[in-house]
Amino acid sequence: MMKKITLVSKDSKNIQVVKKHAFISQVIKTSLENDPDSKKLPIMGVMAETLEHIVEYMNHHQGTEPAIIDKPLRNKKMSENVKDKWDAPFIDGITEKSKQALYDLILAANYMDIKALLHLGCAKVASLIKGQPLEKIKEILDPKNKAEKKDESKEAKKAEKA
Repeated sequence: MMKKITLVSKDSKNIQVVKKHAFISQVIKTSLENDPDSKKLPIMGVMAETLEHIVEYMNHHQGTEPAIIDKPLRNKKMSENVKDKWDAPFIDGITEKSKQALYDLILAANYMDIKALLHLGCAKVASLIKGQPLEKIKEILDPKNKAEKKDESKEAKKAEKA
């Protein structure tokens, strides 16, 4: 039977993962090397929703870090850029939920020191902005900015009416 470890997210959710699979994260690997009997590990910089995606990634790759994506990207389609074909629908699916979910995943991969996942997330952002005009790039890189602009234009219209 494979030993499991419980990761505790920032919002106090427990998520189990096979210990060997979690070693893809240098932070987890170092923590477990320092305390091999540990059964629970707090991952204070990562919310449960994002941590669940990371555990899905860990389980697929089974603790072995995949090859880093070549740069510059050969294509806007992620399936043309990744070595492991599973990675493309994984990262595309997260991006379909929201760009914020993608950015949260990138930050979490950086926080947990999972280099291949960090590169995968950054490559996805690069694929989104490749060949786009500046305004569209700004919108992609700052999803909150789009909402603020809508609010500003509503306020400007209200001010004109007054």
